[in-house]
Order: sequence, then C-alpha cells, then structure tokens
Amino acid sequence: MKTILVFLVLTFTTAVLADAEKSAEQAQLKQLETALERVHQESQSVYQQFLMVQELRRNDASEPSMNVPLPSTPGQSIPIPNYNDLMQRQQAKQARVNQYSADLDRLYARYQELENEKQQILEQMDLLKNKKADE
Repeated sequence: MKTILVFLVLTFTTAVLADAEKSAEQAQLKQLETALERVHQESQSVYQQFLMVQELRRNDASEPSMNVPLPSTPGQSIPIPNYNDLMQRQQAKQARVNQYSADLDRLYARYQELENEKQQILEQMDLLKNKKADE
C-alpha cells in the first residue's frame, strides 16, 4: 500500500513538474517573441533614419558650393561674392557632410548590432521549439 501511495505521489509530482516546465518554456518563448518584435521595430526605425540622413547628405553634397544670387532685372550686373562668405559657406557645408557621414556610420553600426541581436533571439527560439518538438 505504501509503495502504491509513493508511486502515485511521484507520478503526480512528475506531472506537475512537467506542466510547470512547459509553462516556463511557453513564457520564455513569449518573452523571446516580444523581444524579437521590439528589436525588429527598432531596426526598422534605425533603417529609416539611415535612409533620411543618406538623402540629406546626398542633397547637401550635390548642391553647388558657389550659390551666387542672380540679378532680378536684366540690366543689373552680377554681384561679386565675398570670398570669406564663400569659404565660410563651403566649410559649413563640408562640416554638415562630415556630420552626416558620421551619423550614417553610427546608424549602420547600430543596425548591425540589432540584426545580430535578432539572430540570437531567433536561435534561442529555434532551440526552444526543437526542445519542445523532441518531447
């Protein structure tokens, strides 16, 4: 009688532990899915920022450096631009292009980090799913 009772207690305990383990795996899988969605959204945001900064840099780089205003009437002569002003504009433009390039490098590095993180999460999810399938 005692052996039957011990056997029933062990069976019940094993079943409860198995259910608890499945619940823990499901909770972990849910957490991984949530983390994957967060990483995916951030990755999309970084990609959009990258595209915007890239377009700003492209527009700034393609803009002519000597933008001299044309006369409003045909009889007027073209004003001679101040050399210092032109150099200041050119340096400011170059500084903006350099800043855009630095921003692009930073955004690209962040995008790569997010893609690596996404890959790790997917691998963990695959491990959990394979473990679940083996049971």
